[in-house]
Amino acid sequence: MQLGELLQWLSLGSKTGTLLIDGRGVEKRVYFQDGRIASTSSSDQREYLGHFLVSHGFITEEELKMAMEVQEESQILLGKILVMINAIAESDLLRLMKKKAEESIYDIFLWTEGDFEFVEGALPDQKMVPLSLDVTGIIMEGMRRYDEWQVIRQRVPGSSVTPEIMRPLDMEILSDREKLIVPYVDGQRTIEEIALHTHNAEFTVSKLISEGLRTGTMRLVASRPEKQPPQALGPGVSEVDHFLQRGKAQLKDDPQAAYRMFKVAHELDPSDGRAAESLRDAEREIKAALERDGVSGEKIPELAVSMQNLTQMPFSPHEGFVLSRINGQWDVKSIMKISPIKELEVLMIFHKFLKDGVIHFKGR
Repeated sequence: MQLGELLQWLSLGSKTGTLLIDGRGVEKRVYFQDGRIASTSSSDQREYLGHFLVSHGFITEEELKMAMEVQEESQILLGKILVMINAIAESDLLRLMKKKAEESIYDIFLWTEGDFEFVEGALPDQKMVPLSLDVTGIIMEGMRRYDEWQVIRQRVPGSSVTPEIMRPLDMEILSDREKLIVPYVDGQRTIEEIALHTHNAEFTVSKLISEGLRTGTMRLVASRPEKQPPQALGPGVSEVDHFLQRGKAQLKDDPQAAYRMFKVAHELDPSDGRAAESLRDAEREIKAALERDGVSGEKIPELAVSMQNLTQMPFSPHEGFVLSRINGQWDVKSIMKISPIKELEVLMIFHKFLKDGVIHFKGR
């Protein structure tokens, strides 16, 4: 069923309940009230309110960290805290919450496949800010973005390409969000890395780069090999089974490698309960190993190698993000708070840095 048809069916039927959609390793929820979209939620951390506000330049990572620390102690909603500390006006907050919900749904239109379920009558227990979004307008914009994405993909073939600015951009015609992205287009970072560092979706960054390529103000300087999708393994052995078996064989000796295998299995088939259960098993093993090795949220990391040596070492986009936030003042927990990466995966990155001698913890 096409996403547009699904949303239209829920709207015309004046449905109330929760639409759950799984795909690309992400779970999204769209909440309906009498056929209108009341709110959304997502497991993609870049779609969390704090990261969304950072990407639009309304708050800094420092303000996000402070607000999340207050939230942890008070249990007050993050948006209310940001208004209380004058980081953002209440009118701007409500407008951006509506935009965040819309953007989250537009992103699903770019998915090639996914699983969905509608739970009639089910709405979250916590109080939501009622947004009451018109479904028809969402569908029209979502389909327009899908068409736009096809054009972008002709110029920008993937997230591993590295863009570079060739001549000055006309900053007057750029949105505030795009102006925040421009400094990261340095000929060194891939689109995936730029998206991470600016807390943006790949679509937003790719759209800016595509326009730069069209006008001749940018070019693509290099491309890293894209990860190839797993291939079928012959009759009787599914891809999911293959990665589950590999993960289980590594679970005790290398739980982080097992976690990566289980994660691939889960992304291949989010509805397979075996993969989800195996991920939980790996997470428990990893947390125990991290605790034994002294990796915890209270530790303050410091670089143990020179910047010159760092530039010669290969890092993944996620590792590069974490590395760039190590300032000798923020502890591990603070970096986890402002990171658009899952907390466990941030801890795993710190563990790797510690083992490789890239960092040490203050007091050790």
